[in-house]
Amino acid sequence: MFHLLINKCMKKNRMNLAIWQGKVPQNLFRKMRLTLFFSFIMLLQVGAMNVSIAQKRVTLSLKDVMLKDFFAELRQQTGDIIVFSNTEINTTQRVSVDTKNELITDILDRVLKNLDLGYKVVEGYIVVFKHVPQKQAKSVSGLVTDKNKESLPGVTVLVKGSSIGVVTDIDGRYRLVLPEQKDIFLVFSFVGMKTQEVKYTGQDSINVVLEEDVEALNEVVVTGIFRRNKELATGASTTITSKELKQIGNQNILQSLRTLDPSFKIVESKLNGSNPNVLPEVELRGANGITDLDANYKGNPNQPLFILDGFETTLQRVIDMDPNRVESITILKDASAAALYGSRSANGVIVIETKAPEMGRLQVTYTGDYAVVIPDLSDYDLLNAREKLELQLEAGHFEATNSATYNSLQDYYNRLRKNVEEGVDTYWLSKPVQTGFEHRHNIRLEGGDKVLRYSMNLTARFAPGVMKESGRTNYEGGMFLSYRLSNLIFKNDLQLTYNLAKNSPYGEFYQYTQTNPYQKPYDENGKLIKIFDQQAPSYFEEYNRNPLYDADLNITDQEDYLNFVNNFSIEWNISELFTLMGRFSITRQTGETNYFLPAQHSKFSKMGDPVSDPEEYMRRGEFKWNTDKSFSVLGDINLRYGQSFGKHSIYAVGGFNISQTTIDGREIKAEGFPSQNMNDIGFAKQYYKDSRPTSTYNISRLAGVLITANYAYDNKYLFDASLKYDGSSNFGSNQRYAPVWSVGLGWNIHREKFMEKAIAITQLKLRASYGVTASQSFSPYQAMRKYQYDIERQYAGIIPATMKGLGNDDLKWQQTKVTNLGVDFSAFQDRLSMSVDVYKRNTTNLLADVTIAPSLGFLSYTENVGETENKGAEVSMRYMILRDTHKNIFWSVNLSGANNSNKITKISNAMKKRNDDVKQKAYEENTTTPLLLYEEGNSVTSIYAVRSLGIDPSNGKEMFLTKTGVKTYTWNTNDQVKVGDTRPDLEGVLGTSITWKNLYFSANFRYMFGGQTYNSTLVDRVENANLYQNVDRRVYENRWREAGDESFFKDIKSTDKTKQSSRFVQDENVLSCESISIGYDIMAPKILNAIGADRIKITGYLNDAFRFSSVKQERGLNYPFARRFAFSLNISF
Repeated sequence: MFHLLINKCMKKNRMNLAIWQGKVPQNLFRKMRLTLFFSFIMLLQVGAMNVSIAQKRVTLSLKDVMLKDFFAELRQQTGDIIVFSNTEINTTQRVSVDTKNELITDILDRVLKNLDLGYKVVEGYIVVFKHVPQKQAKSVSGLVTDKNKESLPGVTVLVKGSSIGVVTDIDGRYRLVLPEQKDIFLVFSFVGMKTQEVKYTGQDSINVVLEEDVEALNEVVVTGIFRRNKELATGASTTITSKELKQIGNQNILQSLRTLDPSFKIVESKLNGSNPNVLPEVELRGANGITDLDANYKGNPNQPLFILDGFETTLQRVIDMDPNRVESITILKDASAAALYGSRSANGVIVIETKAPEMGRLQVTYTGDYAVVIPDLSDYDLLNAREKLELQLEAGHFEATNSATYNSLQDYYNRLRKNVEEGVDTYWLSKPVQTGFEHRHNIRLEGGDKVLRYSMNLTARFAPGVMKESGRTNYEGGMFLSYRLSNLIFKNDLQLTYNLAKNSPYGEFYQYTQTNPYQKPYDENGKLIKIFDQQAPSYFEEYNRNPLYDADLNITDQEDYLNFVNNFSIEWNISELFTLMGRFSITRQTGETNYFLPAQHSKFSKMGDPVSDPEEYMRRGEFKWNTDKSFSVLGDINLRYGQSFGKHSIYAVGGFNISQTTIDGREIKAEGFPSQNMNDIGFAKQYYKDSRPTSTYNISRLAGVLITANYAYDNKYLFDASLKYDGSSNFGSNQRYAPVWSVGLGWNIHREKFMEKAIAITQLKLRASYGVTASQSFSPYQAMRKYQYDIERQYAGIIPATMKGLGNDDLKWQQTKVTNLGVDFSAFQDRLSMSVDVYKRNTTNLLADVTIAPSLGFLSYTENVGETENKGAEVSMRYMILRDTHKNIFWSVNLSGANNSNKITKISNAMKKRNDDVKQKAYEENTTTPLLLYEEGNSVTSIYAVRSLGIDPSNGKEMFLTKTGVKTYTWNTNDQVKVGDTRPDLEGVLGTSITWKNLYFSANFRYMFGGQTYNSTLVDRVENANLYQNVDRRVYENRWREAGDESFFKDIKSTDKTKQSSRFVQDENVLSCESISIGYDIMAPKILNAIGADRIKITGYLNDAFRFSSVKQERGLNYPFARRFAFSLNISF
């Protein structure tokens, strides 16, 4: 028997009702049919009854009354019956209610919830019941934002200690079902942000604000196509933040990059020094290709690819861009990391990401970079006036057998001697140089909200060089807009750059190193002297001209360009799993070069005579005008997929890219400018003799498809794979396409259970990758047959064309097979961190211009000529000596090192023939510098010379070894062999940094040892020195003078010209100070409030402070090296 008690709260009268259960009488069926009919009619009214109860309002003022009294009051005001069970509900519980004109349902919700009771409205009755405990899954939801209150999609939310987790949606929201366990902690993590842990205490929602982690950017791989957590990547890469770049220097980003990563190398130019208008030669992990002095490539075949905000850019633009715009730089080194860029990735990829605008109120930031640039002349040690005159006297320059000539020479000597005795000792090295003051000013405006964000930047840079009147001026302006519409994000970045480069009218610096110090640049009236001595003997005529005179003429030597770039992208977050991105970029650049020398320039001093040869004389003076235009269009579409479920994490990208670049150039060379004031090409007498205007037009196209996938299991076991299939117009019609692919494996050992006891180790990761990359940084028409119209040979109105370039339909892509093994390690709470990589790169189908017989009608054609092998190792290590977060003091040391060896494993017969031709040409031209030769088994940086046994003490002659090992006094060009290699065995940086509160200090020193160099100074300025010019002081030292002398140099009176000899190959070990910086953040409120600033930071730099080398030789012969003392000021409002 089941009993239900119904209490009618009417004047405390109780009525007990019981439902009888048993056998049903027959006459009851008729009654039931009638009841069912009327019940159906009544059901139509129940909804109305329930609604009427829900709409009733009451006013109560009850304080500490029993629950049954509360029910009675409700019944009295509403007339509604409240039904409950006496056995389950304790009606003596106390409640308090104070409300006015409130819905009865709201009152019941509030009161009964606190008593663990519930209610339902059933057929006009309010039925009260007790909650039955049920086990139901707990869940939590919330919103994740950044400090600017902008939602963060893609944030990982994990239950600590488990694989249960979700990823925030496009609006930054999440909902997570929690497991049945005690002490639940939620872990919020996102690339570039500090990870947060929040304890779950039963709350329904948890909202989190993530803070940016500058150091965490080092743990993010930015590929230019997508971002990845470095812990889950298998490729070799390095990420450098803007903060790290600015700690090194404020000159340009490449100078800072070479200090921060050992694999990135700027090849030092001993000729061009610190010339701001000469692009440096850069390499990443050595040289894959070969270069030829006669080659006409679009660029350096060993130069890495530069990507700026997802789009390819030029080395020139990277050099000229403002470092203050950079957010981070990622170096992609191996195939697994760089294969995304297909045929452009063989030399590695440098991915530059600029700063995105911060959300919030309008913020204005001013950055001023200032530098004092001082010429470094410490590598020169020349004779003074007295020493130089005595040297020439000893060499017999003032002696002659003819009496008239002898008297003329003696008179000249006496005049020079008089200058010396009067104190003339001109330091010519100081005449063309200056101390430059470089300054750059940048203003940035940024702001916005969740929907629209914007930024504007304006930069002006004035960089005078250390050669007078040389320098570089840059103006840069841009605007960035980002607009979010639902799940679409539109971005547009427009940048406009103008650059003006001026070369010094003072000519090349070596002229001043050769000018004799006993000569005076000015006469007694302070007027510039053109000819030092009008009565000088003919022997001295060539060395009697003042190099400063040319600089005083009206000379023009400058080039400028205007660059326009617009990058547009649209990102569609289709769902939590899929994102579609399309990008489009256009680049337009126009440039102009003007080079003018008047007839009075020394270059034309021997050109004709106004009387005897007036026609040749009127050709004096020249003007070269060149203009070029380039236009590039790039576009790509990528579909990204990312999902984490259980212990699995999958990320994949599929896409398509296409690009086209056209280059259009014009050049005119004219001559005949009798006056220096006639400095316009319109004043020319004629075109260059036997020449006419020329033009060039190049167009190159590239298209490719990409598929890449990354998989991680339990964040322990990693697998990456990429496939890029490119087609390029630069190669033969039979070899247009090339597949580029890579695979990578990784193992996060520190996440294994057996590593739990190794608490000192925070990271131990193994990486391995293999892939095939390609290079296409070559001339667009290298594989095509080229023709030239011959206007002078037209016949019957038909203009013939002659072949000027031999095509090669089978010209293949230069491909590189890359193997990389790496280890990432950190310990002692990340006090110690280290990364080690070893690699091997085999390049096949090397491209080079091959010389052929001129009788064929053209000089060369492009061919696949051989194979090379690069292998090496890199180590980067940092140790935190002191880390006191309470006192805010940190001290760390860092050490990096890189070794790279190169070997040519195969060359073609055509390349062997090229080597023989180079040797023969050098012999005929009496060349003294080492030749650029390529031989199997040797490196592309090998030094070739004839092996020397030194100076024979008996006769002062140099003794050589032939290729077969036979001693001889005869130098033979065919006996040249490898005698050294310019690439060092080890090169790297040792540095330290200290932070104490708001003060920062760092110092970095570069070391290099194990390589060799050919000391041309000892050859050209000592042994082969032209004693009519000033020379190196060592010209006196260790000379052979008589039989029995053991010496390094030949007799000073010897007229035999020394050629390539191993005697001048020296081991080069270098220690230099690349950067010292000290900075301070001004945080004092009084100072900041006084000028209305949010932040002020000042930094001082000293770059290239000193350099110690085991080899003493003259550097910067065309343009001197320099030291920089710089200062940076950053103010935000």
